[in-house]
Amino acid sequence: MSQVMMFWQYRISLFFLLCFLLLFLPLREKKSIVGLCLLGCFGMTGVMDYLFFIVGNYENPVFHTLIDIVVIQAVPFIISRHRDFRAMFVGFTAAVYVLAGNIVCTVLYLAKADFAVNLICQCAVHSLLLGVLVWRIREGFLESQENPGLQWGRLCVIPGLFYTAVYATSMWPANIYRQPENLLGVGSIMALMVVSYIMIIQTFTRMKREGERERSISYLENYANRLKHEADLIQEKEQEAAVVRHDLRHYSILIDSYLGEGREEEIRQLLKELNERVGGTRSVRYCENLAVNGIVAHCARQAKERAVRFRAKLEIPQKMQVNEFEFATVVSNLLENALNAAAKTENETLRFVEISARCVKDKLILCITNGCYKAPEISKSTGLPISEGGGRHGYGMQSVLAFVRKNEAVFDFHVKDHIFSVKILFQI
Repeated sequence: MSQVMMFWQYRISLFFLLCFLLLFLPLREKKSIVGLCLLGCFGMTGVMDYLFFIVGNYENPVFHTLIDIVVIQAVPFIISRHRDFRAMFVGFTAAVYVLAGNIVCTVLYLAKADFAVNLICQCAVHSLLLGVLVWRIREGFLESQENPGLQWGRLCVIPGLFYTAVYATSMWPANIYRQPENLLGVGSIMALMVVSYIMIIQTFTRMKREGERERSISYLENYANRLKHEADLIQEKEQEAAVVRHDLRHYSILIDSYLGEGREEEIRQLLKELNERVGGTRSVRYCENLAVNGIVAHCARQAKERAVRFRAKLEIPQKMQVNEFEFATVVSNLLENALNAAAKTENETLRFVEISARCVKDKLILCITNGCYKAPEISKSTGLPISEGGGRHGYGMQSVLAFVRKNEAVFDFHVKDHIFSVKILFQI
C-alpha cells in the first residue's frame, strides 16, 4: 500500500476513533477541555503520521504505533468523568472498533480498488458500524460505566489482546500487504472479537436488567414498609379514639356532677383534657399523596424518638406523571440519610430535619435540609453523597440517581456551616 494511502487511512481511522470516544464516554463538564483535547490529539498524531508516512521511513512501524497508542489512549483519561479502568476500556474498544474499516480498506487495496473508492468505503464501514453501535448499545454502555463494581481492569484485557493479535498478524512482524494470506487469520480474529463483544454487551444488558429488577424490588419493599407503618399508625390512633369514646361516659358524668355543684373551673379543666385527648387521636396528614405521607409520618415518629426536630411543609398532589414508587423511595432515602446525619451531631441547633415541597406551574421542587456533624463524602463515580448507612453507595443514592436521570430532573446539593441541603426539581 502506498504511503499516501496509509496516511489517509490512519487519519480517517483516528477521526472515527475520536468520534467513538466522544459518544461512548461519560464526558467531563467542561466541554472546552474535551474539544481542545480531541483537536490536539488529531493534530499531534497528524504531524507524526505525516513525518512517518510521507517524509520518513515506513519500514518499521512499531515505534510509530507505540507513540500513537500513548497519545491516543491518553485522551479518554483526560475527557472522561471516570479516570480509571473504565476510561481505559473505552479507549481500547475504540481502537478495536476502527480495525474493521481498516481491514476493509486493506482488502480493497489488495483487490486493486481505486484510491478514492478505497477511502470512501472505509468511511462508509466506519460510519455504518458506529451508527449501529450508537443505536443498539450506547445508552446501556454509558449506564454500565456508572457501575464501578464491574471488573473493568480485567475487561481491558479483551480489547487489548484483540488489538495486539490483529496488529501482529497484519502489520508486524508480518506485513499483510506482502503476505495477503494472513487475511484469513485476521478475519478469524475479527470474527472472534465480534462474538466476544456480543457476549460482553449481553452481560452488561443482563446486569442492567438485574439491577433494575433489584431496584424495583427495593422500591416495592420500601413502599410496602411505609404503608405498613402508616396503617399501624392509623390502627393505633383508632385504638386511642376507641378509648376516648369509652371514657366519654365518665367525662359526661363528671361534667354533669360539676355543673350541679357549680364548679366551673373543674369543668374547664375536664374539657381541656378531653380536647387534648381527642386531638391526639387524629392522624397527621402532611400531603395528599398517600405514599409520601406515610414515609414522612414514619420519619417524623423516628425523629421524635431520636430527639431530632422535624418540620414538614408539603404540597404534593395525589397523582403525578412520575412513578409513585420511585418518587416515594427517593423521599424515603433522602429523609433517612438526613435523619441519620442530624441524629449523630451533639450540637442541639443542628439536630433538625426539614422537608418542603411546592408546585410551581407544572414542576415540583423538593427540598430537604438537615444539620450534620461533618460534610458527607462524595462519590467519584456519580458525584452524589455517599450514605454512611447504605453500604457505601448502595441502592439508596442509586435510586436517587436513577430517578433523576429517568425523569430528566435537576438535582443539586450543598453543605455550608454544617447544614446539608438537597433539592430536586422535576416535571409532574
